[in-house]
Amino acid sequence: MNFKKAQKFAAIAIASVSLATAQAAQASETFQVNGGYALNTNNSFRLIDGNPRMSIYQHNINDPDQQFDRLPGSSSSSVLLRHRSTGKCLNAHYLSNNSEMNVWPCNASDPDQNWNLLSLSGGEFLIRRNGTNFCVDSPTRTNAGRVHLITCDTNNANQRWKSSGNSVSGNIDLPFGRGQTWYVCQGYQNSTISHNTSTGSTYGLDLTVSNKDFGTNGCYAYDNNVNKSANQQVLSPASGTVYHVGRDSDLVCLSIDQNRSLLIGHINRSVSNGQKVNAGQVLGTTLSYTLQSGKYAHIHLEGRRSSNCAVGTSVPLTAANGLQLIGVGDLPDLPVSNDHFKRALTRP
Repeated sequence: MNFKKAQKFAAIAIASVSLATAQAAQASETFQVNGGYALNTNNSFRLIDGNPRMSIYQHNINDPDQQFDRLPGSSSSSVLLRHRSTGKCLNAHYLSNNSEMNVWPCNASDPDQNWNLLSLSGGEFLIRRNGTNFCVDSPTRTNAGRVHLITCDTNNANQRWKSSGNSVSGNIDLPFGRGQTWYVCQGYQNSTISHNTSTGSTYGLDLTVSNKDFGTNGCYAYDNNVNKSANQQVLSPASGTVYHVGRDSDLVCLSIDQNRSLLIGHINRSVSNGQKVNAGQVLGTTLSYTLQSGKYAHIHLEGRRSSNCAVGTSVPLTAANGLQLIGVGDLPDLPVSNDHFKRALTRP
């Protein structure tokens, strides 16, 4: 038996633990090759080592068989590409020209699932298997067409991909600078920490700049540096009026209109109570380690269906609630706990 392949099958249990709470979410992007076809698979496709092979199909941005989320990889330069309809990650186990690829249970420590997206001109990019010179390539332009690895070549049109990510609609910005990526280190509905009905923050997200600071179900400094996200500018996601929140000096409520508001923390506030702000205006900077911030520097972002962040009005960040994040799409309520844990969020 191929030893590496045996190791990989044994790793299913590890993958299930490491991403048990990171279930499929509203996908943020599709990947299209020139000619109007996109990466596509589902559970009915031919299997490679027991998992569906990757293919292409005529592009449809609304087809979950074509949608992917970026998750943090094993290094700051690599990502996992989690496929929506299967809940598994793009995987290249066999490293040779013309080797097909499949999806596999997501595991950030698996080198077969780590990818580098290498920018080219015209908004295109290569999808390169991390640590190799092999790239995702599609030589056909037919439904259920072939996708395989080929030696990377920036001039090969079959390897030049585009993302739909920047075309995802939305009306609320992420609370950090353009081009930055932050990660969800505590998601919705976390009964064991602080995002639950008892705190009133059921649908809160905690965001960190680190792609490694994930505990069992919350933010955790893997290297004991709890201040990686400290002193970062926190920007207003929309225009509105800012109100200071209760006794906690590190929270603000951004009132957008009569039905929408955002609870934002944990920050050194630089805006006054009742101040009107524009989208993108600096609200403050992230606090260093404090008791209020759970002893870990981060941004708290939460939508409320009220004008004043009233307790009991916490809602998912979705278009239906008038709170869809630009460049991300809906972050819906999922049938799991700690929804969207480890999700990478990039502001376009």
